[in-house]
Amino acid sequence: MPNDYSRLPQSPRSEDLVVEVPAFEDDRPQPEPEPPAAAPELVAATRFAQTSHAAPTIRRTQLRAGLWIAGVPIAVLVVIAVVQVALGPTG
Repeated sequence: MPNDYSRLPQSPRSEDLVVEVPAFEDDRPQPEPEPPAAAPELVAATRFAQTSHAAPTIRRTQLRAGLWIAGVPIAVLVVIAVVQVALGPTG
């Protein structure tokens, strides 16, 4: 059985390190063109229309998370207080 590992190449060949990547067409959605600068109300209306159906921003997400974090413990305390008042003094 011959020893295949007794002789190693001195350095890698540059041809072995080249990777060819095929070009691809950019199919991402392109933003709508800006309206003429002479119509500022059209610019404002276009921007409003573009952002009115956008995904929630980080600020809205943070507000929602804050309401859950603060609201759940407060709701639990309210339920406990209502149960204690409804049961009246025990003892």
